[in-house]
Amino acid sequence: MKYVLTCILACLLFSGCATTHSPSSTDQGPRDVQLHLDLVESYINSRQPQRALQELIRIEKQASKLSRYHFDKGMIFLLMNELENARDGFAQATKIDDDFGEAWNNLGKIQEALHQPQEAEAAYLKAFSILTYLTPEFPAYNLGILYLHQGRPQDTENYARKALARNWRFLPAYKLLADALTAQNRSADAEKVLRDGLEAGVDDPALLLSLAEHLTRTGQNTEAREIFSRIITLHPNTDEAKVARDYLGIL
Repeated sequence: MKYVLTCILACLLFSGCATTHSPSSTDQGPRDVQLHLDLVESYINSRQPQRALQELIRIEKQASKLSRYHFDKGMIFLLMNELENARDGFAQATKIDDDFGEAWNNLGKIQEALHQPQEAEAAYLKAFSILTYLTPEFPAYNLGILYLHQGRPQDTENYARKALARNWRFLPAYKLLADALTAQNRSADAEKVLRDGLEAGVDDPALLLSLAEHLTRTGQNTEAREIFSRIITLHPNTDEAKVARDYLGIL
């Protein structure tokens, strides 16, 4: 469960867990409530869930009808590894504000962790459909990952491409697209996608490692060794460098 929690937090922090949603003026609450919620979110971002919860409880009566309040509650319970309560917080936020893209996306991640793939898919699709959501590449990417785990590489390809159409610099989507193409035995297309990704994010260690591993699988060991060495030189203290050293030890 600790590993699952770490993965969820990494995904949500990566995909903008702090609320960037701009609620309507009627959903913001009084100025003092907004300031308290700002403080709550500062505690969330510094991984202090107990202090965040204490501050949130202080304004429950004034803020319990605000979507932001329930979103923050969801983040607090996630940090406390209370996934069911986190799910309920994000779900309540979406009930109050149907266009709260971050809440829908986070709800999907929790539902996925709770082994509710159909519900997670519906939440991601809803998040992606919200035209005012500033980062639709995140639910598109999450859908692609979900479909890949379900053995649906064509659907993964579709949503990885949608993610890149929304944000061509969203580097994880290049790797996801390459994985989907590899699963469809389209090796040359996968290699091109990884090279395109490196043009978008020069020397990104995750993409460099993916390309080097791909080259290894396709017998292009000379270039693979060059890229593994490049990873070690440019990113010596990363997990990718550790993997690169292992590959160089056997190539």
